[in-house]
Amino acid sequence: MIYPLAFGFANSECTESWTWFLKKLRKVIQYPDRVMLVSDLHNGIFNAMEAIFLDVAHGIYAHHLVQNLKRFYKQRDGVIWLYYRATYAYRIEEFDRVMSELKETYCKVYDELLAVGVKKFSRVHSSRKRYFLMTTIIASMNSCLLAV
Repeated sequence: MIYPLAFGFANSECTESWTWFLKKLRKVIQYPDRVMLVSDLHNGIFNAMEAIFLDVAHGIYAHHLVQNLKRFYKQRDGVIWLYYRATYAYRIEEFDRVMSELKETYCKVYDELLAVGVKKFSRVHSSRKRYFLMTTIIASMNSCLLAV
């Protein structure tokens, strides 16, 4: 079962709206050093996170990063396969091996992933555990709200 932690309504997805939301969320999180927030690549979220949650680990939702890769690169299958292998690697050696392969075959993708930051998308480099957690996006919440 999915339990919503928090949601809010705003005029638009912008830094100001995300700052408002994350300030409210910050008030209810008692142990921020034990939390990892996972989001999409929206600039407003990144800006607000840097201002409000400096002590909280921030990860990228793997699905959103894959959607960007699919949108910008025609050789989808190879890129996606290597991205997932790197993302879900359990050992640094495995991650490094896959990233080297990605660098050799899709150098632009490799550079973009490094620009995002390996701590944000890689399980093995994450500063917090990225598993044993249920995360959701508003699309899942929509079905819950419609039932009410």
